[in-house]
Amino acid sequence: PTKGLLILVIAALSWLITARLVRGDTLSLRTREYVEAVRLAGGSGWRAVSRHIIPNAIGTIVVSGTFQVADAILLLASLDFLGLGIPPPAASWGQMLSSGVDYVYDGYWWLIILPGVAIVLVVLGFNFLGDGLRDALEVRLREP
Repeated sequence: PTKGLLILVIAALSWLITARLVRGDTLSLRTREYVEAVRLAGGSGWRAVSRHIIPNAIGTIVVSGTFQVADAILLLASLDFLGLGIPPPAASWGQMLSSGVDYVYDGYWWLIILPGVAIVLVVLGFNFLGDGLRDALEVRLREP
């Protein structure tokens, strides 16, 4: 498989989770009192969407997106470790882990520690980034 094909497959499978979360969030937000008040005041549906639903749903979209990036990194590293990922001329952390496993018992433990720590740090970084962005963007968590 090529890089583009792997990215396409991972993206095609992972966007469904975000879409389901956003749909559920949107369905619950459109029944809120402030959205009903916009409709009763004569505002258009687009005004309710742009002023109330999108700002309240953006936190869910951002957090889910950053978690999906972290999941995609783990999935790609797992596929590379198993030999099903990016072909060998390209370097990847999963391939580094896979090739380093053969040398662990010979005393070369750092061959798996360094790529493993890199994967963990990048995944944690994306998770913390998503959490921080959620706190910054989530309208419902703000103090009145």
